[in-house]
Amino acid sequence: ILLVYDVTNSASFANLNDWYTVVCQTFEGKKKKPTIALVANKVDLEHLRAVKEERHERFAQKNGFLSFFVSAKTGDQVYSCFQRIAAETLGIRLSKNDLQKEKSVLKADVVQYKESAPSGPAQPQTTKSSMCIIQ
Repeated sequence: ILLVYDVTNSASFANLNDWYTVVCQTFEGKKKKPTIALVANKVDLEHLRAVKEERHERFAQKNGFLSFFVSAKTGDQVYSCFQRIAAETLGIRLSKNDLQKEKSVLKADVVQYKESAPSGPAQPQTTKSSMCIIQ
């Protein structure tokens, strides 16, 4: 289970207690508890940060969560986050080399085609850029 919040929005962090309560109620009485990870998103917006790393770490440690800081926009640490969560869930121990690997993030232009009359070819129109990971 991923508990994800926006580091630029303290209310999203405050809501984690409610979400964690729902998780606890859902798995109450179960023999095996799920792997739970606390994921701080939008770390690329450090200048807008509203939730300090220390607060994140205290909450994760208090509740026994895995802890991650990622940027969905840039792709920073996203692969590593999911790799570690999958390994933890499956009981696989990752080597130091595995933990240090990060997939290359490439910048790619997003192309949108204007609709045109059937007689002519579609003309590409470059808009904002996006990120993708090559595996």
